[in-house]
Amino acid sequence: MSLPSPSLLSAELAELLSGDDARACLARALARLAELGLQRVEPGASSSSLSVSAGKQVLSLAGGTRELCVALTPLLRLALRRAVEQDEHKSTRERLQMLSEASFEGILVHVNGVVIDVNQRLAEMLRCRPEDLLGPDTIVRATAPEDLEATRQRVANGYEGAYTITAQRFDGTRFRAELQSKQGRLGDRPVRIAAVRDVTDRERTLSLLRDSEQHTQDLALGAFDFMCVSQKGILVHVGGRVQELLGFTSDEMLGRHSLEFVASSAKVVSGEAISENRHGAYETVLVSKSGEEIPTEVVGVLSTFNGEPARVAGFRDLRERNRLQMERRKLEQQLQRSQRLDSLGVLAGGIAHDFNNLLVGVIGNASLLMTTLQTPFERQAAQAIMSAGERAAMLTRQMLAYAGRQDLSRRDPVDLNALFKELRTLLDATLSKKAAVRFVIAPSSVVIGDRAPLTQVLMNLLTNASDALEGKPGKIDVRTSLVSELPARWDEALGARVTGRPGDWVLVEVEDDGVGMDEATRLRVFEPFFTTKEHGHGLGLAACLGIVTSHGGALLLESWRGVGSRFSVVLPATTRREDALKTDPPALTNEPCRVLVIDDEELVRSQLRRALELRGYEVDEAVDGLSGVARHAAQPADVLVVDMTMPDIDGVEVVRRIRETGSRVAIVLSSGYQAQAAGERLDARAYQIFLPKPYSLSELVQAIEQARIQALGL
Repeated sequence: MSLPSPSLLSAELAELLSGDDARACLARALARLAELGLQRVEPGASSSSLSVSAGKQVLSLAGGTRELCVALTPLLRLALRRAVEQDEHKSTRERLQMLSEASFEGILVHVNGVVIDVNQRLAEMLRCRPEDLLGPDTIVRATAPEDLEATRQRVANGYEGAYTITAQRFDGTRFRAELQSKQGRLGDRPVRIAAVRDVTDRERTLSLLRDSEQHTQDLALGAFDFMCVSQKGILVHVGGRVQELLGFTSDEMLGRHSLEFVASSAKVVSGEAISENRHGAYETVLVSKSGEEIPTEVVGVLSTFNGEPARVAGFRDLRERNRLQMERRKLEQQLQRSQRLDSLGVLAGGIAHDFNNLLVGVIGNASLLMTTLQTPFERQAAQAIMSAGERAAMLTRQMLAYAGRQDLSRRDPVDLNALFKELRTLLDATLSKKAAVRFVIAPSSVVIGDRAPLTQVLMNLLTNASDALEGKPGKIDVRTSLVSELPARWDEALGARVTGRPGDWVLVEVEDDGVGMDEATRLRVFEPFFTTKEHGHGLGLAACLGIVTSHGGALLLESWRGVGSRFSVVLPATTRREDALKTDPPALTNEPCRVLVIDDEELVRSQLRRALELRGYEVDEAVDGLSGVARHAAQPADVLVVDMTMPDIDGVEVVRRIRETGSRVAIVLSSGYQAQAAGERLDARAYQIFLPKPYSLSELVQAIEQARIQALGL
């Protein structure tokens, strides 16, 4: 077969290669050349007469004239290159299509808001077909109205980066979408590419997380005074009453390290807790804006803040707790001290009671012995017995005073101003000559009580102040004043409770600038038999406390080592005058009568029998309360001498049973305790006289006669 001319064959091949499918066109052209004798051979074959290449592909033909091969080479090279490029474009499109369809994100390509391409995932997200998303209206249709203007602004400004909007599906439903926008090119054409991700679940999770964080904060602020959130030690959130406690605003604290607000003494503990992310509670000390150190309890936990790991710490101001703990410890110490003093008081009162019964026999029998002795030596010995008994009686009175069981049958107005004037002469002889005593006495400093024990209180306080000077020059200030309210420091006073009780009080203060006391001494100074003096018996201040307590008052000691001491006493005030109650004592009858002694102590009964019989009285005895009531009912007496404390029924019950029978017999109550116990349980008109033990024969006779006179007036 003869070959066509090169020009004609080139024209024919050009026609065959002019189709859209470059690879199919090339195949048709090669088939036509094969018909004309130009066969395709392996690249590099020795028979090859024509060879062209495009990329890695090589096309070799054998046969044909040299002139024909030269004419066909450009045309075949172009066809091969076109086929290779078309294959590459197809492969690229297939890969892009695969990536687009496999992507979890929607992708759109737009030019100034006009969408020119989308992937299938975006169509699925918006519930439409891909072709529905092409054109200029896509952004308007797919964006919620409230976010549309901001989205248009970002498109117009060429914004690159991530932002979140509310997207709107074609069926009208909504979802939260995050868009990641960036600049790209399609060939020589600049385009904008946006990846769209449905973040509805993420937003819901973040919302729940934010709610949880807010609930945690609310709970923390309810349980604590304020709270802080820190990340790597840096404060990122501060809430609660932080400004009220520390003086810093939240803005002043944000961005600063937590340890900047911790006192130097607590930085190590707090630093370790923060660096180790330690869970649980510990105590630290914060520093306020003014420099005040504030003890604080911290409870730290690991949490999140805005979705990031963080340390949340709640802070509780411990100042009030510490104050209450100190007050509780102080109250516990006061209670223990009060209980100890009460126990000692019960012991002292019991000893004094039994001892007084013995002293009745000692003093009474010594008094009887004095009436029978003739020689001076014998009378002197008996007098020594009486003197020793009287000194022992004074000691028991002090013990009873401490125990709060001193006889206070007399409760009269006592003018402290007049009392101090009477004491001046005695004080000059008693107090240190080097003591400068100054009196500042308020007028109308009148209290209700018994003059004698109150004198003992003032003398003991002044003597104690003088001894505190230890023979050195010093000052003793004595002040009285009228007060209606007592400050909180009186909560620490001993005696009756006076704080919170409205009324008028007389305040007596005895202050010295002597050696003062340490804490251990101050806590024990009112205990009986405790003394710091070489020759003291330790009952002076103990008795003062008992006397003040029995008067309804309180005693407060304030002392500082090396500075001095101040004893403060408050007693109920009165407007009654002391002179108004001064009356002449009733005249005694001195007529012997029948006396019934009701006492369980045989020593007391026998002594009273001998003493009264020597004075002409007829005396009968009863060993206990029941037999005394029966004895008086069988043979009434003119006067009953009744002991307050007996094993079966006490003296109060004896008086009640006798008065219930209608008897108007004169009654003398007697005890080693005070009359107050009887007064609390008996009408004062049920008996005539209270006679404290021990007593002398003359005091007994006087009590019997006064009881007879008063009974006649019933």
